[in-house]
Amino acid sequence: MIIQIPFPAPQVAVIKHYLINHNLGNRGIEDGNARKQEVGLIGELAVCNYLYGEYPDLSNKKDGFDGGYDLIYADKKIDVKTMERKSYVKPNYVNNFYTMQQGHDADLIVFCSYHQVDNILEICGWLPKSELATRGTYYAAGTKRLRTDGTFFIFRQNNYEVEVKDLEAIADLKFKNYI
Repeated sequence: MIIQIPFPAPQVAVIKHYLINHNLGNRGIEDGNARKQEVGLIGELAVCNYLYGEYPDLSNKKDGFDGGYDLIYADKKIDVKTMERKSYVKPNYVNNFYTMQQGHDADLIVFCSYHQVDNILEICGWLPKSELATRGTYYAAGTKRLRTDGTFFIFRQNNYEVEVKDLEAIADLKFKNYI
């Protein structure tokens, strides 16, 4: 079940101000420009607020590479992946995970979608990182991929696509049914 969360404009302003002096993309490859880092923080902060009931203090956030996870909940290291879209998510929509991140120190992946026009963060769901290969579809870098609207794109990196319908509901994680 997808959770839709209006993301408050004052919190977006906090993120933008934070990113003026902080660069979170220091992996060395696919680091993300300022906008992608902003969208990533929107997802991360919204998931923190959903799970903990409050937004984290960004002044406590470490600069640069975070080791591969964004937060710890119920002793599980969680990597939040957020994709920016112009539409609301449907069950057949996909979430992407670059395989270069498989070795990073995370137990669970939470996938989110940020509706850039309406300022709505959708928590699509989660899965154990160890289940990417069984729940997702693998595409090698250079693969030409047909979108449902008939357009194409080419993968820049080896990637798993995981459909929203194949994710666990975030409420199951919040109420610790997985743990």
